[in-house]
Amino acid sequence: MSFTKRETFNTIFQERYSARLYLFSLAVFIIGGFIYSYYLGAQLKFRDERLYLAIAKNIAAGNGFSFDGLKPTAFLPPVYPFLLALFIKMGASVVWLRYMNFVFLGFCLFTMRSILQYEKAGKGIGLAAILMLGYCVIFYTAGTLYPQTLFALILLIVVRVAVQQPFRAIYAFLLGILSAVIVLVHGTGIFVPPVICVWLVVTSNKKRQILKRLSLAVFVSICCLSAWAYRNYTVFHRFIPLTTHGGDILYIGNNPHTSLSAWYEYVNEDFYKEASKLPEEEQNSYYVRRTIEFWTSQPWHALRLYFLKLTDYFNFRNNLCVSGEFNTWRAVVMFITYYPLLFSLIARILSVKRFPFSRFDWLLSSLYIGSAFFHAVFLPRIRFRLPYDMLLTMYIGYMYSAIIRGRMFIAAGEDDNGT
Repeated sequence: MSFTKRETFNTIFQERYSARLYLFSLAVFIIGGFIYSYYLGAQLKFRDERLYLAIAKNIAAGNGFSFDGLKPTAFLPPVYPFLLALFIKMGASVVWLRYMNFVFLGFCLFTMRSILQYEKAGKGIGLAAILMLGYCVIFYTAGTLYPQTLFALILLIVVRVAVQQPFRAIYAFLLGILSAVIVLVHGTGIFVPPVICVWLVVTSNKKRQILKRLSLAVFVSICCLSAWAYRNYTVFHRFIPLTTHGGDILYIGNNPHTSLSAWYEYVNEDFYKEASKLPEEEQNSYYVRRTIEFWTSQPWHALRLYFLKLTDYFNFRNNLCVSGEFNTWRAVVMFITYYPLLFSLIARILSVKRFPFSRFDWLLSSLYIGSAFFHAVFLPRIRFRLPYDMLLTMYIGYMYSAIIRGRMFIAAGEDDNGT
């Protein structure tokens, strides 16, 4: 096969195979996801899965947001349990609830394609899709009743809304709603809206206009979040803006005995046994107080621990409560699928002087690196990093497409000059 200067192997790959790889990956998520969901059946391996399902079943049965149908709870954010309850109400089994995550994965790919097309890098979706498919932990996590796949979809939609230019009032309104939704899907999403807002202001030539738009977004977001906070206040008679869960994770990751190699052993510690005797609405405050005591009494230990967790955020493996869920071969797969993604990002950052960041580069790199600094405050987990890893696969597809477009431009220039 011979190629002209305009028609290199890479450009042919983009033109001929990008769409096919996208459709192939989409088919694997939709068809393969159904087969995998059916294979897993109704068994739930992880505690959090059972908690989400218990609340969803009680909502569907008309017993409110509760684990046992009697005592109200605010232990988990509301969006995912309410979504599960909606499908349970329509007769969905655990298999179909699992499969819902694979449908979300399909929409993640579709949203990635929309973002890349808007950024004039649509041909990069082929590489992004195949990287996302090859990053097996995405498929694995979608087979659990965890909200991370839904979180990833909302995150991608937030990015799609944020990159729209001009950033009109309607997009600010949507950004406000989506900002509230992503926080109500999982509390770790709370850092995303501030990063988006700072990026919009810094990269805009009309800062005053952008600030007005963002004021609308903040107002809408606060209104949406206030509805859930009001529910918690009426139930527990105290201000609980999101959940009664989070303070425990904060303290597990910030105490003198924190061990990243066996963090789950906290259930045997005296502080956990002591806190478990308190009412749910008081436990979060207890853990926060204990965390602040640790930070103020041992600041250097706390700072060292923070940087240790920051490094561990980029680890290819976690130690899990459920034995056997991260064996040797799974660790090998994670190593060979994650680190090429991470090293690609590092290489892009190191080349910033030679190839300055675009507006889009700044957004995606800020979200990914920012997620590391945020999660290191708590306890870094691959499951929490996963939505940002999906962003990373899209970013690599974008970078690849940008490199090829640059080569095509050079080749065209050479031809025009007759060289």
